[in-house]
Amino acid sequence: MEPQALPDTSYAILGLITMPWPEPPSGYDLNKAVEGSIGYFWAPAKSQIYGELKRLTALGLIDEREIPQTNRPDKRVYTITPEGNAALQGWLTTRDEEPEEIKSTFLLKLFFGHRLSPQEILTKVREYREYSTATLAEYEAIERQIESHGGPQGPSLYPWMALMQGKAYATAGISWADAMLEHLSEGGNT
Repeated sequence: MEPQALPDTSYAILGLITMPWPEPPSGYDLNKAVEGSIGYFWAPAKSQIYGELKRLTALGLIDEREIPQTNRPDKRVYTITPEGNAALQGWLTTRDEEPEEIKSTFLLKLFFGHRLSPQEILTKVREYREYSTATLAEYEAIERQIESHGGPQGPSLYPWMALMQGKAYATAGISWADAMLEHLSEGGNT
């Protein structure tokens, strides 16, 4: 299967299924995994995950198995098929020729800052700094968790590498906000 034949979210789901799970993951497990891992940089809607699971099952890229439960509805768990492994591997090794795309409502509003008062701009930049600081704190907590489980080795190495990029991005956001707040306090175009 050509890597371009599916949306990136399909490949994200395939990749999550291949993570080291104690038992095959359910849709609920995958949703929780998104929240605590790739959701920081790739956050599909909960309903989209279930839709992708149906699509991937229909394409034969994952197998679905129903597990009976007492006092709860039966749950469906998923495993990747050899075809799914091949599709995921093809996608992972395909060269990404498109540059990273920044999609930021904050930057879009800031671009039209001439429509806002100096106080409104200061408030927006301070809020961005607070958000970046809170995000950095979340990433540092995840890093401590990784460190407490043996550090960035084995299967944790690559999530840790993605985490380090997130930390760098949040740190850069704080530095940028500090520089802009200083510039604005010195009377820079407000």
